[in-house]
Amino acid sequence: MLVLLLFATNLSAQVRVVIPKRHYHPQEQILAKLENQTSQPITVCVEFGQSSPKGDTIESTPSPFFVERSDSGKWGVLLNGPDIGSNSQPVEVDSGKSLEFPFRLNGQGTMRLRLDYWIGSRPDVKCNGPGTGTKHLRSAPFTLG
Repeated sequence: MLVLLLFATNLSAQVRVVIPKRHYHPQEQILAKLENQTSQPITVCVEFGQSSPKGDTIESTPSPFFVERSDSGKWGVLLNGPDIGSNSQPVEVDSGKSLEFPFRLNGQGTMRLRLDYWIGSRPDVKCNGPGTGTKHLRSAPFTLG
């Protein structure tokens, strides 16, 4: 049992979400990097309907992340994606590879990113609901404002 726990801990530590800075201004581009340093591919759901504010316009910013904000010590998910017409699709990240996802946020506060992923190539993953075998990880916190 201990060996399985150590293996699971080690595996999740090899999938990382990297945020290059710890402080950003509203609407500043944040370049989040998803790194897969495991020995096998992982599958993530990327929301292709995602957009970010950029001055007076918006830009398309596909993302596999949920943005969480700390309010009085409790973390909650920000509603920053489309409610209707969502287009979330499984995307495979090969072993030893990484993907970058630029995005922008408004507002202020302490934020972090949450990633849900699956071990292995999983083109059958249902991205619009809870699934079996889902792993979760969070980025280091960063501030906005």
